[in-house]
Amino acid sequence: MLKAIVLDMDATLLTSENEISPATLTALLQAQQAGTTVVLASGRSYLRLLPDASKLHLADYGGVLIDVNGTSLYDVKTQQRRYIGGMDAPRIKRVVDFFSQFEVEIQFNQDDAIVTYLPEPIYVMKRRIRGEMRLPDDYPWTGGMYSWLCDMRDGYPHQTMIRDLAEAPTHANKLSIVQEPDKIHFVADSAKAQPIWQEFEFAFSDPRKMEVTPKNVSKGSALLALMQERGWQPDEVAAFGDSGNDVSMLKVVKYSVAMGNALPVAKRVANYSTADNNHDGIAKFLQQLNG
Repeated sequence: MLKAIVLDMDATLLTSENEISPATLTALLQAQQAGTTVVLASGRSYLRLLPDASKLHLADYGGVLIDVNGTSLYDVKTQQRRYIGGMDAPRIKRVVDFFSQFEVEIQFNQDDAIVTYLPEPIYVMKRRIRGEMRLPDDYPWTGGMYSWLCDMRDGYPHQTMIRDLAEAPTHANKLSIVQEPDKIHFVADSAKAQPIWQEFEFAFSDPRKMEVTPKNVSKGSALLALMQERGWQPDEVAAFGDSGNDVSMLKVVKYSVAMGNALPVAKRVANYSTADNNHDGIAKFLQQLNG
């Protein structure tokens, strides 16, 4: 029997409508009733994970959250959070100094806040988009998975836009570098040729966003720490993911599963595959595994 099921959120556990499908919800509740621990592993802050943790009744079954790509471990039942490591002022300066030479949006993610830096060309573009969409003045300026504007105030209620990097915060859980897919991959390729690529962890959470955390802070490192604490062996854990920031955790367990909608980088490292997030991929794999 599996000791743990580890789940990425966006495009893995959640459908395109940002919901947990009924079949997947039932499968995960049954697994917990049988003694399996469910772990949510996400680039999101733990505060943004708690509503879905509640739907899964993780507090009743001792579930755990791996948030912000491994920045912390959060015990949902005891509400205890163990902070593993984030971006301090020197690390932030190093990343900002390098990536500010490109035309990119830079996001500074904190527990309940996002500070978004916009260079002039992106600011002008977003101002035009906001006008065309007739958005209210308090609508966030932050870019998201699918577009240049995304409202994530459900998990990050405090959002600020800055135009001067001198106003950048001195601490963050992670930084995100945002651009259109073709441009952000050019930025990533440029970084790979520089020493900075070895100084931090870089992972794509979606085709538009490259996330930056301290070296050796990832979903995989946090999962390994949790496995060691709980005595879980690699063949007792299943992990599901779809993107670049899931690769580190897919590498450390036997039952590593790429969703049908997963990016090629996730499919290459996963040992198994299943249906996509809109067709109960998680539930179907668990059913097959249980015979």
